[in-house]
Amino acid sequence: MNKDDLASIVTKNTNIPWNARNVERVLSALLVSNNFWDIVSFSFEPLPAVAAVLRILAEEGIVSFSELGVELTDRGRRFIEREKISPLHSHACPRCEGRTVVMDEFKEAFDKFAKIQLDRPDAIRKFDQGYVTPDTTFARIALADSRGDLRGKRALVLGDDDLVGIALGLTGVVEDVVVLELDDRIIDFEQGVASQYSLPLKALKHDLRKPLPEELLGSFDVFFCDPPETVEALDAFVGRGVVGLKGLGGAGYFGITHAESSFYKWRLLEMALLQRGLVISDIITDFNVYMNWEYVDEMLAWDLAPVKQPPHRNWYKSSMIRVEVVEKVEVPNEDLTDSDIYNDPESSTT
Repeated sequence: MNKDDLASIVTKNTNIPWNARNVERVLSALLVSNNFWDIVSFSFEPLPAVAAVLRILAEEGIVSFSELGVELTDRGRRFIEREKISPLHSHACPRCEGRTVVMDEFKEAFDKFAKIQLDRPDAIRKFDQGYVTPDTTFARIALADSRGDLRGKRALVLGDDDLVGIALGLTGVVEDVVVLELDDRIIDFEQGVASQYSLPLKALKHDLRKPLPEELLGSFDVFFCDPPETVEALDAFVGRGVVGLKGLGGAGYFGITHAESSFYKWRLLEMALLQRGLVISDIITDFNVYMNWEYVDEMLAWDLAPVKQPPHRNWYKSSMIRVEVVEKVEVPNEDLTDSDIYNDPESSTT
């Protein structure tokens, strides 16, 4: 069996299009960690496909599973040598961690935020929550500021367990922030912080499957969101942001993972963005780092994992995408409450 054979079996078993290069990335990741969650993170491949190929490799005697994780066998080492697989190497900047920005100018605001977020509501599965590290939240702010998208601007945040609205308000550079959120706990928390610190922030209850409220259409300069990663969901949720923008030159920020989105899906996602009149100006790999979920053993990902070992580092990451409106296109603002837009063969954490 070779990499092409493995890719064909994974495609058949998971309905995720794969080729030899995808298999190679998993094997390269296996050479630097035996932890399943690390292998998913380092390989830049969808979790269901990684789980599938590791099970096939185990059946072929190339890897073995134990309480220590995923281990190469003697046969596996010969396979790696024959296929000329090399370990992955990271060359990310140690200061910015590859994000391309630092937060020096916002240090005072960040220090306040770091204390405030300690009392944030816990992430719960009901709302598909999983928040990023405090550093990540402020790195988003620094990136948007470096692109000229914040100062004197109006910002819209679509869903906010990451507390981006609070971070924006603390910087003092935006005109105002409107947060749309379904979870009453987050709404109450953000409104309380806004009142205590006199922030230009308003948090409103809204289900993003519903159309963006009329009074918010065409009102903002920039939006932030973290949508589910089916093509339909991303198109819909980013679409909410787009209809909230004033027009040409408006910008949006959101993340796309590799753990739940193959490069095949990335292509479909990018095509959907282009069709909405957007250009992708920035893609920064592993920009968003998520805290590990308390409910990890309740996810489909846990059922798929061939080794039931907990993550030992923050493994779930996404690339930061910045888009800008360059063409006026009619973007739908329809009701999606009755549509199943959340799951596809690559989903594993919802």
